[in-house]
Amino acid sequence: MGSNTLSPQERRSSFATVLVAEAVERAGFYGVDAILLLFMVQQLGITDLRADLMVGAFAAMTYATPLLGGWIGDCLYGPRWTAVFGTLLLGAGYALLACTTLTSRSFFEPALALVATGNGLFKPNAAQLVRRLYEKYPLKRDSAFTLYYMAANVGSALSMFLIPWVRNTFDPLLAFSLCVAGPACALFILLTQTGTLRDLGILTRHSVSPKRAAAFGAGSVILCILSVTFVLYSASFARLAVFSCLTVVCILWTTLYRRATPSERLNLVTLGIMLIQSIGFYCFYQQMQTSLTLFALTNVDGTFRILGHRIVTFSAAQFQALDPLFIILLSSPMARIYNVLSRRNRDVSLPTKFAIGFGFVVVAFFIWWGGTHLAAGNLTSAWFMAGGYLALAMAEVLIGGLGLAVVAKYAPASLNGIMVGAYYLTVGAGMYLGSEIASKASSIAMSQAVQSQHYENLFGILCLCALALALFTLFLAQQLNRMEKRISGKNVSNTEILSIR
Repeated sequence: MGSNTLSPQERRSSFATVLVAEAVERAGFYGVDAILLLFMVQQLGITDLRADLMVGAFAAMTYATPLLGGWIGDCLYGPRWTAVFGTLLLGAGYALLACTTLTSRSFFEPALALVATGNGLFKPNAAQLVRRLYEKYPLKRDSAFTLYYMAANVGSALSMFLIPWVRNTFDPLLAFSLCVAGPACALFILLTQTGTLRDLGILTRHSVSPKRAAAFGAGSVILCILSVTFVLYSASFARLAVFSCLTVVCILWTTLYRRATPSERLNLVTLGIMLIQSIGFYCFYQQMQTSLTLFALTNVDGTFRILGHRIVTFSAAQFQALDPLFIILLSSPMARIYNVLSRRNRDVSLPTKFAIGFGFVVVAFFIWWGGTHLAAGNLTSAWFMAGGYLALAMAEVLIGGLGLAVVAKYAPASLNGIMVGAYYLTVGAGMYLGSEIASKASSIAMSQAVQSQHYENLFGILCLCALALALFTLFLAQQLNRMEKRISGKNVSNTEILSIR
């Protein structure tokens, strides 16, 4: 039974299965993510500068490996089994991180390599299952991917509140050990609660024997783990690896463009432009894990107060949980808005949604800059931190939450898994570049007042850069919308344009 023959109830059930698996798996991943930078600085004694760059390299590899995972899912194992193997590697990586707290630091880079590779196998193939469920329902696609994105943030919000508290109250060993439960639960769900999902993730047909395909895939994964380990040991090699991966994406896009028909080329041009925009957005997004976390550690009053009364106090790591929390609150209303606009034939195009998202990036960094400026060298209020996170979460819903919808709409259907991997690679490249930017604010030991001025300058520059990018993105959106209307005016039907999906 394929996705096209599923009843509405079966489709909803299958979609719910993917959502739950995504939520619990992300709970483990973002629990690690929330405490990783501070663990490196406070427990392992790594300098702020080196920690920023290493976190950036890890983020880049985490989102570069889905290119391999998408290919394995498309050509070797099928999306469901590739996602299953991904959960096994993620669990092993978290367990090895826990061992790092007991023994030597030598396990640290290999543990991160296991996590990055496991993420690469899981992420694009979970998204591929969603795409297969809604490949014949384009009007529901944007809302489905928005809800899928929300599910990831449900898991991450809970773990980003809990895991930093466990680390501060008990120890990193227990915190990393708890993270293992995330991929373990996802593994259980994918193996036992699949139902119709089983038919969506069947082993892909290939020209070689299943045994040779399995061996080739396993060898590729082992080579990937070793390569990522090496990248994490060297900041300069990490930079080279990021740009090499981007070169691979450019070559892949160019090859597809040369082979495409005129109507398909419009889709690929739009896809290419929006992938570049994703790189820009994630440069800003990565500040949450790097510069904003270190800023919160030394220059933010973590206590929320109303009329002088204490409400709650956040640790530096827990501020990161505001992002997924706000996304949970925003995603469902946004999905409803998309559905209402679609029914009325007034839906806003994906390029326009991206442009609006960059407008919210401007608002976020303006709030952080304003809060730091008003503090005048003293501790910045937690409310300014929350306001900036709210604005950036809205931007993430419009850009990050719809990135997979962009690939589903504009990428060739036969290569959708690989192109999902290419999308995640651009995410990783943006995060690495964002960490390079953040490292500039961590390169010198400074007093709190001087450091506050340093961060104020950083947030101001990022605000101006975001404004320039928002205006340019709006201009590109107008041009792409006109091109689509021009194609429509030449009697190229919507079905023909979508046929490459």
